Amino acid sequence: MAKLKDLVNVNINRNTIKIQGVEIPVIFTFESFPYLEQAYGKPYYVFEKDLNAMMKKGRVTLGKNEFKLMKALIYAMVRSGGTDCTVHELEGAISIDDLPGVFQVVLGIFQNQIFQAEDAKKIKTEKKS
Repeated sequence: MAKLKDLVNVNINRNTIKIQGVEIPVIFTFESFPYLEQAYGKPYYVFEKDLNAMMKKGRVTLGKNEFKLMKALIYAMVRSGGTDCTVHELEGAISIDDLPGVFQVVLGIFQNQIFQAEDAKKIKTEKKS
């Protein structure tokens, strides 16, 4: 029997980010939604609307709202990638200088996903611990 990894790229939405020189696995899947909502403190559709508004500006200025969006997306992907941490631990681990590069990686993964608004609404939002 053929193995899926021999037929297709099973790491299409998997990557790594560097925090303090250490590679941390990240991924964005349906399992990421509860983590994202936990970190952002609002439903996914609000996060998506706010992220789109931030990206429409063309140039991101790092303010309180922008930082919250970035932190939520990074946290969701780090947790989904298999690393256990809190939002505060992650926030304290990434320097302001490293934040743009880390965010670029996770944003690229996120933008490659083709989730429809209807898909996000169907997801049962369970609180992850």
